[in-house]
Amino acid sequence: MKRITTSLVASAICLTASAQIHLTADLQNNHLWRGMEVADGCLILTDLGYTFANGHMTLGLWGGTNTQGSYKEFNHYVTVRGAGFEFSAMDTYNFSPGATYNNRQYFNYNAHETGRFLNCTLNYRFQQPRFPLLLSWSTIMFGRDRSADNNTQKYSTFVYAEYPVYNKEGWRVDAGVGGAFALNKAGEKQNFYGETSGVVHTQLKVSHDLKIGSYTIPVHAMGMWNPQTEKAYFQIGAQIIHL
Repeated sequence: MKRITTSLVASAICLTASAQIHLTADLQNNHLWRGMEVADGCLILTDLGYTFANGHMTLGLWGGTNTQGSYKEFNHYVTVRGAGFEFSAMDTYNFSPGATYNNRQYFNYNAHETGRFLNCTLNYRFQQPRFPLLLSWSTIMFGRDRSADNNTQKYSTFVYAEYPVYNKEGWRVDAGVGGAFALNKAGEKQNFYGETSGVVHTQLKVSHDLKIGSYTIPVHAMGMWNPQTEKAYFQIGAQIIHL
């Protein structure tokens, strides 16, 4: 029994020895996500995470709000990473005042009633320096992604590919394209991201580390186009806190 206890304590010490808490906050003119403008106006998006197991696992809280008070979001997530792979599960809860779904019961996990959803994503970044392609598969496993009769999950899925087309002298340009479909169509064409299966997201993002004295502020500008809705959005943002 003493050996087991000693082993457990030793394992816990190893896991927490390299543990780190991080806090970031981004200031943006809107919040864009998978072909959609989730919110506009002046927004602050925050991420509080606890990383341990030699950087292989993170538990975190993610939140966003705008100055108008029309957008409010608070999520929990877990991320596991290694060998170029990264798996994350995010429990998303949007409690914006104008929502048309149930967002007044934070702890309601009844699939027929909840307004939250669980989004699971598997990413892989190729490790070759000359071919740093990012591939991503994301499926909504639970919650606010139901058939019209509210009997089944649609399991709406978003697949995405991104490639850095330029990376030099502190500047980086990433191009990406994403499509959406439902694994369980339930006799319907619609999925969480669009009216039918197809490309819903294309983007071009420019990033730069802005030097102001001894401070470095990551800034970016991004254009996003949704061919299905024939809408386009422009975003500019800066990371104002990085601890």
